[in-house]
Amino acid sequence: MNNAVNDFSDSRCSLARHFHDLTQITRSEIFGDTDAQLRPINLTSDSAIMFSGYVGSGYEVNKGILLLGINPGGGGDAYEKRSLEDELFYPLLKDFRGSSEKSALDDFELINKEFATIVKGWNLWRILEPTLSAAGATIDDVAYMNIVPYRTRDDKFPPSLVRKTAWEYIVAPTLKIISPRAVIALGKKAGSIVDTQLRGRQHVYCVPRTIGDSYISEQARLVLSDIRKDFFQR
Repeated sequence: MNNAVNDFSDSRCSLARHFHDLTQITRSEIFGDTDAQLRPINLTSDSAIMFSGYVGSGYEVNKGILLLGINPGGGGDAYEKRSLEDELFYPLLKDFRGSSEKSALDDFELINKEFATIVKGWNLWRILEPTLSAAGATIDDVAYMNIVPYRTRDDKFPPSLVRKTAWEYIVAPTLKIISPRAVIALGKKAGSIVDTQLRGRQHVYCVPRTIGDSYISEQARLVLSDIRKDFFQR
């Protein structure tokens, strides 16, 4: 039993170190020459803070699911004041970026704990919840990250070079660390990148989103049905 506990602790420490290392990759390294035009005009200090990702407490390497979004929301010109959720979440992200080796695990797990609660109040949850249900999973069983981990002005779709750089710097090394059994893109924008980068790989899905995730489209229902069949036939 002690060995199992130690292995779990060591695994979470490794994850914390990896995701902390990601936070040291600056916005300018990802966006390059496009940074000025894609940086939100409000809450500029928040736009310089990365959400490197979430890993649920029950996530298992080689067995878990990685869910991928395109980039964090909150970059609109009208977004002048933090939401209540961001008032809680962004200071945690900032603290994690500045974590010491000793505090990184605790700071990482605090982000994971809060994300698992906060996400249920986001529009994203309207498509995330049925996706989890189709896979027979809970939020604690999965990992989640954005392909481009920084906000963009008006939540614009990042240019191809930015997407490619973010995949190389952020997503690709994370795939090696967490080794998911399946990758599910949430939305066609994320799906187009996943299709390019993981073409030919098994158990890769794209669940289309609607504006504001106001309803589940028929196309999304078909993908969710495929996920349900694939996961429950294993």
